[in-house]
Amino acid sequence: MNMGISNPGMRINKSFLRTDPEVVELFRDAPTANIADVTGRLFAMDARISPMGKAKKLLGQALTVRSSIADNFIFHKALSLAQPGDVIVVNACGDTNHSICGDVMFRFAISRGVAGIVVDGCIRDLDFLLESDFPVFAIGATPRGPYKNPVGEVNTDIACGGQVIHPGDIIVGDVDGVVVVPQQDALVIHQKLAEVQAKEEKMGRMIDEGRWEEESPILTMVNQEIQRLGFEVNE
Repeated sequence: MNMGISNPGMRINKSFLRTDPEVVELFRDAPTANIADVTGRLFAMDARISPMGKAKKLLGQALTVRSSIADNFIFHKALSLAQPGDVIVVNACGDTNHSICGDVMFRFAISRGVAGIVVDGCIRDLDFLLESDFPVFAIGATPRGPYKNPVGEVNTDIACGGQVIHPGDIIVGDVDGVVVVPQQDALVIHQKLAEVQAKEEKMGRMIDEGRWEEESPILTMVNQEIQRLGFEVNE
């Protein structure tokens, strides 16, 4: 049976199933903490990945990059394929010894209308990001630059920050970090977000009105467990 041409480690998919931009926009003001809560706390990237510059808000759909360690050969190609609103998500092997992008690539990404970059690895040229509104999330920064080894993949499933990222997944970032909204679950997650935000507003009113200790379901549960389990409580 002819399986066609396959070249693992050296694959580029120019296109992928894109999320409706109107669905992406549903998450424009959604806190990452709330998204994490309504997805079972299973879809947040790990704490190593955080905003690197002045811009702290990120939203777009994933264009994925699988690069060799300490290398940005395929990253350059991915940027040339990006469409406005894409977030470039890069598996850079978690390396903290080499940066894989800096101000030249940031400038090119901005010219392409890229919404931001997430790197499971390091970047450089922080001065540019501290003066720019372009959001970049990464593990850290180092002045040591990358190599250009001709391997890598674009728009295949990757790992980044402990999460599986599919091309077209919605990527949301803020000061707390980055969460992933799986493409097929976006509308369900948005509906659940409305419910949890209404619940938090109610709890906020309880605190503001001095009703938390008497009416809080959380504190009530805590107190009941303390009593049930026989905690020693000393005045």
